[in-house]
Amino acid sequence: MIHIIIGTKAQLIKMVPILKGLKEKGIGFNLIDLGQHSLITQDLREEFDLDEPDYFLFKGTNIATVKQAVFWIAKIFFRSLSASWIKKELFLNKGGICLIHGDTLSTLIGLYLAKRAKLKIAHIEAGLRSFCWREPFPEEIFRVIAMRFSDILFAPSQWAFNNLENMGFKNKAILIPGNTGQESAKISASKKTRLDTFGGILSPPFKAEKEYAALSINPERSRRIDLETDSFCLFTFHRIENILFKKRLGLAVETLLKISSLMPVIFIQHPPTLNSLRKTGLINRLQGIKNIHYHKILSHGQFLGLLEKCDFVVTDGGSIQEEAFYLGKPCLLLRKRTERKEGLGENAVLSGLNQDKINFFLAHYMNFRREAASLRVPPASVKIIEKLSKYV
Repeated sequence: MIHIIIGTKAQLIKMVPILKGLKEKGIGFNLIDLGQHSLITQDLREEFDLDEPDYFLFKGTNIATVKQAVFWIAKIFFRSLSASWIKKELFLNKGGICLIHGDTLSTLIGLYLAKRAKLKIAHIEAGLRSFCWREPFPEEIFRVIAMRFSDILFAPSQWAFNNLENMGFKNKAILIPGNTGQESAKISASKKTRLDTFGGILSPPFKAEKEYAALSINPERSRRIDLETDSFCLFTFHRIENILFKKRLGLAVETLLKISSLMPVIFIQHPPTLNSLRKTGLINRLQGIKNIHYHKILSHGQFLGLLEKCDFVVTDGGSIQEEAFYLGKPCLLLRKRTERKEGLGENAVLSGLNQDKINFFLAHYMNFRREAASLRVPPASVKIIEKLSKYV
């Protein structure tokens, strides 16, 4: 039996080609949603036409605060004290292999649950490294643990495969032709109506949550964005090692304000980022800035639509770095280090949180435009499914 554990938005997006491939081949699987982003993954399943998970471990909210995370982890811990409960309820008393993805807390919990059930474990997107325990934290630690204790490691690039070889994991590493995220991007790109909900025009505080709506000035006095003709920047910032430190969060706010003096900015809000802006008082710096447009987390297709239309993107997200590379979009990474090679030296600039590098990119972002990657997507999911077939 093939068991698949996801918990976050990014994990489900990267698993979509595998889930669809298994269904098309008529191969049964057991999908478990740990619920770290349960509301977001619910919307994603509708967007990608996926069936409901076979089991929800936590449902009804997205884990956005420390209090929610503690409750979520405690619930999982007490339930998992019983190995028989794990085997029966989660894994249906069936052996086989369990797929986990990436480097999140859900990755680590999925690894633990599968180990308790004595299943083989395959790690999707293995071999990515920043080679610094603190950057990103705690993801670099989580991914090394996942690679150490998994039985099969699917490396999405030769560089990732070489990393696994250098770590002593060559015997369980398998090189696959690309990242499943590119396949998911192709699926989303095929949806012609992905920006229809915006009607081509954005006005602050368009669909913003109450907290962000309060930051926007009167919409009648705000500049509207025509997605087809206007210049604008797409901005996201959410990594734990960034938002928990006021200095780093302050740098992001200063960058956001500087860009807003040049052009409109669409700031995609993540609840943990909003919480940190409040706690540090930095949210007051954003009060009434008419060129900053706020929006809650979008569907995958809508986000890719904005990414395709924007002049450049500023982010600390690894998956967004990949997607900007696929689209040839100028990308400024507000990070010290990155575990991914996509776009570096081409369309992407790793700022290292250095003000001079940030200023250079903002002054010369047009020089980082590239042609979009070909839509001929390497069949990474096909090879993964092929290797898993013996566990059916």
